[in-house]
Formats: sequence, structure tokens, C-alpha cells
Amino acid sequence: MSFGECGMKKLLAAATAMLLMAIAGCNYTKPVMYVNLMNNSGEAIRNVELKYPTGIFGMPELRSGLTNSRMVPKGEPCSFAVFFEDTHRTEHKQQFELGAKCPLEVEFNVGPGFVISEKTLRP
Repeated sequence: MSFGECGMKKLLAAATAMLLMAIAGCNYTKPVMYVNLMNNSGEAIRNVELKYPTGIFGMPELRSGLTNSRMVPKGEPCSFAVFFEDTHRTEHKQQFELGAKCPLEVEFNVGPGFVISEKTLRP
């Protein structure tokens, strides 16, 4: 084997290794959406859960005047459910159907009287 053939094999091996590293470094990311949960009820809410098309997240408490924002994977159909307890341990829940496809950003607001509303911020 001559030096030229050996050099070509090394060059081919190095090029293959670089290509594999480049491919391994490319991550496919799922389409995501932003979900904001606001508490403007005047009281803290507890045992808060928000179900979204591809999962669920929760928190022990969300005080009045605060917002919890998350970035979550999109899913179809675009349905949500908000659950929580008020300071008197009364359970509140509401379902939201936003259609076949999820928007880029949605906001759920717990207002006075623990009324939950939904608003699409970015379609």
C-alpha cells in the first residue's frame, strides 16, 4: 500500500467522522406554544393543574397578581383543562377547546369569583 492510498483512507475516515458529528449535533425540535396562567382573583389559588394537548403541569400555589408561563409542545386537537382549589378548598375546573390546531400563545386568566377565561395572544 502506498502513502497516497493510506492518506486517502485517513481523509475519508476523518470526513465520515465529521459528518456523523454534524448529524448528531442536529436536534429535531417539536413545534411549541406558550401557555400563560394568570391569577387575578384577589386570592391565592392552590393545587393548580393545567392539562394541555401533550401533557400536564402543576404547581402548589399561584398567588394573586402573578403569572406562570410555560413553553409546551403543541398537540392536536388543541384542548386544555384548568383545575385548582381556592382558599376555602373549593375545587374549580374548566375545559377549553381551541380547535384542531393550537395557537402560538394562549393565556388563561383566573379572575374575580374564580371565573376562568381564555384568550389567544398569538394565533
